[in-house]
Amino acid sequence: MMIITNAQVFIDGKFHDVDVQYDENEIINIGKNLTENINGEQIIDAQGNYLFAGFIETHQHGGFRKTFYRNEYSENAENFNGLDDVNFILKKLPEYGVTTVFPTLDVQPIKDSVEALRAIRKARQQGLGADPMKIHFEGPYLNPKRSACLDPNLCVLPSKEHTMLLVDNDLSDIGIMCLAPELEGAEDWCRWITDQGVHVEIGYTLCDSELVKKAADWGADTTTHFFNGFEAMHHRKDGAIVGCLLEDRLTFQMICDGYHVNKQWIKLAIKTKGIDKIYGITDEFNFSGLEDGEYDNDFYGRIVVSDGLVAVKETGMILGGNNTWDKMMRRARDVIGLNEIEIAKMYGENPAKCLGIKDRGKIEIGRRSDFCLMDKDYNVLKTIIKGKVYYEK
Repeated sequence: MMIITNAQVFIDGKFHDVDVQYDENEIINIGKNLTENINGEQIIDAQGNYLFAGFIETHQHGGFRKTFYRNEYSENAENFNGLDDVNFILKKLPEYGVTTVFPTLDVQPIKDSVEALRAIRKARQQGLGADPMKIHFEGPYLNPKRSACLDPNLCVLPSKEHTMLLVDNDLSDIGIMCLAPELEGAEDWCRWITDQGVHVEIGYTLCDSELVKKAADWGADTTTHFFNGFEAMHHRKDGAIVGCLLEDRLTFQMICDGYHVNKQWIKLAIKTKGIDKIYGITDEFNFSGLEDGEYDNDFYGRIVVSDGLVAVKETGMILGGNNTWDKMMRRARDVIGLNEIEIAKMYGENPAKCLGIKDRGKIEIGRRSDFCLMDKDYNVLKTIIKGKVYYEK
């Protein structure tokens, strides 16, 4: 057993001066003065730094020049190494505080989806880094007229039969699937898939607020990187954005890098929805790791990388996220202007809270012994997964 002491421990929306005791599986005790009569080798002195539950990243396509899947937008489309690439990403994530990830696919052909899922599932069994707990499908049930940087030719209508092929006939580890509610067959599919325990997120849609409400009636409970992929708001026109803001049953994923969404719109979402219903994501793609500059891409043409932004040079279209989890927390503070409690909620406890994850994602007795120790500038000092140190600065 180990004890972390002298930390500012984030629990239930506040920082607490308490000790945390844990073993290789779970958190055993939380309280004052737990280090009395304990061997010094079993104590980690946090030296006044922040202690969070290990971070849960629910929307990440890859990173560090790799993706979790073969895809036509990526420089590694022809060189996807399956299990090796997946494990490479999973081993890197603890450096940035991430202990659980939902590997995120988008609009791949079925054969590429199956290839990716088999690699991810094998990596989960090996347990070499962050835990790929659930799979997130950001497609392909999208409106092709709102597909943004995704290939509209690969968007399809939702059906049980297609989904079962897409997931290699196994729904047990599918966490989130995206849906444009206006698509033919959306209601039947949404009711069916949510009955299987899968979260449905609204995204890449041209629907109106009434259809947003209906989608929530069908079981949808969250949104894909809110504002992004949605038709822009106009004061004379109904739309999905206003519908989502008004629908209390929906939570929001948000990218708070200052590029994807203007900071005032983020503050509007927080004021309207409430901070407890918003959870941070990176939407990190394989472009992360590129130095600032211009690059050729077979699918998009010339792309520009600059200060955490990746975009198509000709159109300015943003190509996913290019910031690691710790950088995103700093940008939420420095660019968006969120305070330490808002950041700790959005990136700390809210992913688990918004998605109903009960076995991790919060420092609580009985939950997994996953932790991230950070300094006050959100630099990762130590990452622990199931009681084992996976990264130490």
